[in-house]
Amino acid sequence: MKQGVAAMRGRSFFLILVCIGILLVSGCGPKKESVKATKLEIEHFTRLKGLPEEAITSLAAFGGKVWAGSQKGLFCFDGVNWKIHQRKNTNVLGSDIIEDLKVNDNVLWIATDNGACRYDGNNWSSVYTGGRARSVIGRGSEIAVATAYGVVYSSGGEMRPMGKENAGLVMDEVNQVIFDAQGQLWAGTRAGIGKLGSGIFQNYTGPAKSVMGSSLIDVPPSPSNCRLSGNNIKVMMPFQNMLAIGTTSGLSVTDMGNVWNNYMSQHRDWFQRAGKIVEETVSGNSPLPGNVINALARSDNNEMLFVGTDKGLAILHDKTWLDLATLMPNLLKMPITGLAWLNGDLWVATGEGIFQVKKVSGLFAAEKQS
Repeated sequence: MKQGVAAMRGRSFFLILVCIGILLVSGCGPKKESVKATKLEIEHFTRLKGLPEEAITSLAAFGGKVWAGSQKGLFCFDGVNWKIHQRKNTNVLGSDIIEDLKVNDNVLWIATDNGACRYDGNNWSSVYTGGRARSVIGRGSEIAVATAYGVVYSSGGEMRPMGKENAGLVMDEVNQVIFDAQGQLWAGTRAGIGKLGSGIFQNYTGPAKSVMGSSLIDVPPSPSNCRLSGNNIKVMMPFQNMLAIGTTSGLSVTDMGNVWNNYMSQHRDWFQRAGKIVEETVSGNSPLPGNVINALARSDNNEMLFVGTDKGLAILHDKTWLDLATLMPNLLKMPITGLAWLNGDLWVATGEGIFQVKKVSGLFAAEKQS
C-alpha cells in the first residue's frame, strides 16, 4: 500500500514539473513581440541633390528648417530647396566661414571667422564684430562669445572681454559657450570649464597627467570631485537637467557635482613603467567610435543623446548605447561635424554632405505601447 502511494506521489510530482516547464516555455497569456532592430532609411544630400557645399562645419534645426554652416556660407533647407546666405546677400555675416551654430531663446546664433550674428526667424542682426568667434550664445539681454582671448560678454550693455586675468577663467582659449537649463553661463576652454557668477568664473578641471623630466606626474582634479573625461572642451549641451560635455578624450554627462557618467572608446594613454614613460592601449567602456567629440544633439524629450565623433556616430538612449551597426552602418566610421534633430529625424553633417536619418523617433514606439 505504501509503495502504491509513493508511486502515485512520484507521478504527481512529475506531472507538476512538466506543467511548470510548459508554463516557463510558453509564458502566461499572449506572447509579446520583441522590438526588432531594422535598418533606418537614410537620405544623403550632396551637390547632386542641391546642397551648395558638401564640407559642412556645423548643423542646427531652427524654425522648422535645417541650417548648415560651411566655409562657403550658411545654407537653409526648407524640405525642398537649399537657400544660400553669404556676405553678398546677408551682410550681417562677417564672413562666409561659419564656425558654429546654436539655437537658444528661440534664436539662431551664428559664429563666423569674422564676427557673430543672430537670426530670430524674421530679422538678422550683428552681435559681435571684434574678430573670430568660435561660438556664440544669447539669453534675454545676455550675449556671450567664445574667442581665443576669453569670453566676450554683455549683460545688456557694452561687450567686454572676460578671461584669466580679469575674471579668473582657467584659460583664455575658449572653444564653446552655452547657457544651461538654469540660465547659468558656461565657458569650455582648452584646459577645463568655467561657470560665470557675479563677474567671476568658477573653474572645473578633471584629473590629468603631466611630464616632469623623466617622470609622469598625476595632476589632481579641481575641485576634488571633478571627473571630466578630458579638459580640452569641444562641445557642450544641456541634457536631462545635466550637462553633456564633449572633449578630445571622451564624453561626460554630469551635474558638475557628484554625478559623473564618463564614456570613452579604446584609446592610447601614457603610463610610468619601470622608470620609463610608455604608451599603452586602454580599453574603452562604451561603443563610442572615437574619443574626439565634435557634435551633440538631443531628441525633443531628452530621451536620446546623439554623439558625433571624429570616427563616427553614437546614440545613447537612457543609459544604453544603440546598435548602429544594424540601424545605420554607413555612419559608423565617418567623421561627424554637426548634428541636428528635427521632427523625429536625425540630421548628420560630414565632410561629404548631410545625411537625413528618417523616423529615429519611432525606434521605441513599440516599447512604449507594449
